[in-house]
Amino acid sequence: MAKKEPKLLTRVVKGLGHWLGPETPTGKAFVAAEKGMTKAFDRLGGSERYLNLAGGVLNRALRARAAYVEAQENWLHLFRLPTSTEMDDLREEVRDVRNQIEALSYQLEAVIEALEKSRALAQGGEAPRPPAPGNTATDRPS
Repeated sequence: MAKKEPKLLTRVVKGLGHWLGPETPTGKAFVAAEKGMTKAFDRLGGSERYLNLAGGVLNRALRARAAYVEAQENWLHLFRLPTSTEMDDLREEVRDVRNQIEALSYQLEAVIEALEKSRALAQGGEAPRPPAPGNTATDRPS
């Protein structure tokens, strides 16, 4: 029986492991580069100037994104189309209404059962027993 050749991903991972192993020249270079970058990023992370610069860039990017979204929503309103924010709000409202309807249906079922019991007792008969589990005629669909 011939030996099965390993899959491509297995060969790639093994090759990378060999190339980046600590005993190979490429692995030694990788470790040295990683240590150098770690030192540089540690110094950058503690630099007040860098943190202010990065914070300013992030702030400007977030403001530009907000301006873009506002302009997009204005165009959609111009053509009387719903925005994604409005659609998300609408989805949430529909979900809330669906949950309320489900809660009301459970309450209505309990009221109907209580009414049927009281009607049966008023007629002098026994109260009807609840349906057996698994009775498909009275079970609610899920």
